[in-house]
Parts: sequence; structure tokens; C-alpha cells
Amino acid sequence: MSAFVRDNQPAGAEEPDAFGIDLVDGDEPAVRILVRGELPATVEHDGRTWVATDETHDPGDDGPPIAVFRPRD
Repeated sequence: MSAFVRDNQPAGAEEPDAFGIDLVDGDEPAVRILVRGELPATVEHDGRTWVATDETHDPGDDGPPIAVFRPRD
């Protein structure tokens, strides 16, 4: 299991794992989203394509790291 996954499976374990992703664009506040299933290489959000980086953010409270994505352009 990836270090980016927080495994909070319900009793039936029917939901896939969830990944925290921060969409970061310069000095603008990051947009944090939750993605279920595999951590993608790119994310489409708000009409833009966001690309995974090697960066992470610390979520605090001993949670898994949050993956950082930046705009493709």
C-alpha cells in the first residue's frame, strides 16, 4: 500500500482506498482533494491538468503524507 493512502475501510470494505492530494499553483492557497482508488499521475480539476510531483505536504495528526500536484502548463 502506498504511503499516501489512509486506509479507513468501512465494515464491508467496499470502498477503495483514498489519497489526499494538494493542487498547488504558485502562491495561491492549495486545493486539497480526496481521490479514491489508485493515485493517478495526472488529475483534471477546474479545467486544468495537474501533474504529480515528488513533493509531499505533512497533514499533521500522524496521517499519511499528502501528494503535491502542480499545473502542467
